[in-house]
Amino acid sequence: MKSIAIVYDKFLVQGGGERVCEMLLEAFPDASIYALNARPRAFWEARLGRPVVSPVLGWLFASRALVTALYPLAALLMATLRIKADVVIAYSSTCGKYAHWDSSQSILYSNYPNRGLYQPEKVIASRFLRAVLAPIMALMRPIERRQIARYQRTYSISEASRRAMLDFAGVDSAVLMPPFNEQGIEAARTIAPPSPAAEDYFVLVSRLEPEKELDYVIEAFRGSPHRLKLIGKGSLLETLRRASPSNVEVLGFIPDDVLAHELAGARALIFPSDIEYSLVPLEATFLGTPVISYAAPALREILLDVATHGRAGNAIFFTERSAPALAEAVARFDSIDWDAEAVRASAARFGRAAFIDRVQGIVNGLDDTGA
Repeated sequence: MKSIAIVYDKFLVQGGGERVCEMLLEAFPDASIYALNARPRAFWEARLGRPVVSPVLGWLFASRALVTALYPLAALLMATLRIKADVVIAYSSTCGKYAHWDSSQSILYSNYPNRGLYQPEKVIASRFLRAVLAPIMALMRPIERRQIARYQRTYSISEASRRAMLDFAGVDSAVLMPPFNEQGIEAARTIAPPSPAAEDYFVLVSRLEPEKELDYVIEAFRGSPHRLKLIGKGSLLETLRRASPSNVEVLGFIPDDVLAHELAGARALIFPSDIEYSLVPLEATFLGTPVISYAAPALREILLDVATHGRAGNAIFFTERSAPALAEAVARFDSIDWDAEAVRASAARFGRAAFIDRVQGIVNGLDDTGA
């Protein structure tokens, strides 16, 4: 049996990337796992069912902001790790890929090229800090490209991510879309249908960070007769709470089982960001909840527009990230006769079983995709 090592950037939040890691561990239950930091370590090691091997001083990186601002140090610390395994799978967009490995098979699986290097305006709000870091980031870009090129096979999580990897890093890759965890949200199916009054809310699930562009969502619901529940954690949590009108409830972080209940009870999920992929729309549609989404290319890949798919659709799109455009989409939502069973069925192609089969096929030489 092949020994497997899985490398991740850092375990600091309970988000989509961390759920994908859990799917990789389900595919390879005996794999060892490495990351810059796991915080709180006891929580993550209990959840993952094994130790998380980290470099000395990796504990200093207690936030995403520190990884971005001190990226050369984060990369250097990861480079001190020495991994010996038959197969190494680096699920990494930032520093994880720098780990040193002695392996006959190496696979890089990437969400997106490191935005701190290639699109700093997306993750660093301060113009002054971007200016200070610009020379360092310029020096890191060719090093980053060399790290990506070390891997024998490279996969991206979406076609949008593949194009970005090619544009920014000059590396082509195959597309391997992550799954959602049906088992993790199946409990929501057993909930008794909420009352009509309780159903009249929309929900947004996101990290509360500047690059998510959440301000215009709050403005779209200001003065609206509808309620919005905003779920997630991040540096903007208290700022958004202060800025929100009475019909917008900023819940912060909630456990997975409660999140499933909130998604199942919502009229629709609001998805306002232009990002490369997200598991949340798949989880919502699996629960029969349609999506009101910004028309990002990656979301066009995973959702079915009712404008073209009719009753088989699971989403409506708006093409401008602005409060008026979103408000118009919410109004349009009310005019559509949604088929909850069709919405639920649309998520089947992203189930974890197909993903696990493909990942195992890649490792066992049964899938020859990958650049």
